Amino acid sequence: MARSGIRILDDAPGAGAPVERQRVYRVRLKLWLNNGDPVVWERPFGLVDRARLEDDGATVVTDLRVDRENLFAGLFQGIDGMRVGGRRKLKISPHLAYGARGIPGRVPPNAVIVAEIEFIEERDMREGAAK
Repeated sequence: MARSGIRILDDAPGAGAPVERQRVYRVRLKLWLNNGDPVVWERPFGLVDRARLEDDGATVVTDLRVDRENLFAGLFQGIDGMRVGGRRKLKISPHLAYGARGIPGRVPPNAVIVAEIEFIEERDMREGAAK
């Protein structure tokens, strides 16, 4: 277990530069409930003009800034040590995910979340392109 409430299920570290906080990356993110059901989104999030949904809404490919505002606590903490090109699958306790509130219609209250995140590339937001 990486931290209390976060367990790394799979880790492919990647060979690129270390992922740093306060920087923007192109990521692929998929979330599941503990029972295996995917969390399905109606629209992408992150920098939405550069985002898309895949797998009928179960996967989001977007540009995200690595900070506490854009990532829930378990995901923010769970990516420590990752590199560009890396992929990690995490099991995250409710108190570090969506907690007692959940997300109405998507994530029930107190749900354990399984998250898989891949850092595709660092983005240069001045140009909206890869660095």
